[in-house]
Amino acid sequence: MATKEFQVESHISLKQLNNQSVSLIIPRLTRDKIHNSMYYKVNLSNESLRGNTMVELLKVIIGKFGALKDQDGHMNMSVLGGVEFKCILMKLVEIRPTLQQLTFLLNVNDSNTFSSKYITALILVYARLQYYYLNDKNNNDTNADDLVKLFKVQLYKYSQQFSKLKSFPLQVDCFAHSNNEELCIIRVDELVDWLVTQDHIWGIPLGKCQWSKIYDSEEESSSSGSDYEDDSESGSDSGSES
Repeated sequence: MATKEFQVESHISLKQLNNQSVSLIIPRLTRDKIHNSMYYKVNLSNESLRGNTMVELLKVIIGKFGALKDQDGHMNMSVLGGVEFKCILMKLVEIRPTLQQLTFLLNVNDSNTFSSKYITALILVYARLQYYYLNDKNNNDTNADDLVKLFKVQLYKYSQQFSKLKSFPLQVDCFAHSNNEELCIIRVDELVDWLVTQDHIWGIPLGKCQWSKIYDSEEESSSSGSDYEDDSESGSDSGSES
């Protein structure tokens, strides 16, 4: 008689969204590969971070995806869609940043010595992946309404920006053994277009989403953008203290 075996999955976040663990938004096979990767174990485990909050993770995000210009003007480039990117994306999913923290990260401004475009790309991918199920109309949850408004405004805003990013091809999974694809250069607007028109990115499925249809309501998004950014200034300040 065959024995019944129960598999207990580790590394499942206790935080929930849409009545399920936030971790389940990433397919099981991808989760296992991320949690077994050396980068996650060394840099992103609870023991390595010495905590499991955005305070600790923010240091990793800024260190990895914030690009500093050296004296020669050279940018220390990151790569979108690779193993390290997916590990940090997984950790974001597990921690589930607050609205204020997301607003802060999306409003980190570039300067003559610092570029935040990779941080912006990370948060846009996270938002599209984690909150796909939100409805852009008739939400009874005020926080959900604010999230939808933030995401729609930011997607439209960055659909008009053309900064270059080093990336794996958007259709390529870096964990695939048969992957011989070389890195490529994409623009921010190309990333946004992919997020709002495709059902997967770097081998990770993107759920069917209503609020990402920015091309159906460009005028509405554009007109509401400045009002929301003014309203979010206080939120970004509180996010920086989290």
